[in-house]
Amino acid sequence: MTTQTETSKEKQIPAFYIFYTVESEGKKENKRVGVAFAHKKGIGYSFLISGKRYSAFPPKPKGTVQPEPGKGA
Repeated sequence: MTTQTETSKEKQIPAFYIFYTVESEGKKENKRVGVAFAHKKGIGYSFLISGKRYSAFPPKPKGTVQPEPGKGA
């Protein structure tokens, strides 16, 4: 028996691969350490680097900053 989430979940193709350069024995070599996907919640990216998940979004315009809860107006 399969559930709705198991059948509808498709494997995503990364938008970017993340590398770093290592020098060993005089040779430079690129090692892949992660991937980046377009974020599901708007403009931004989700990164998976060494098993940890990160998200990056562009800054919001200054006019849309919400006041912090509990602070008087």
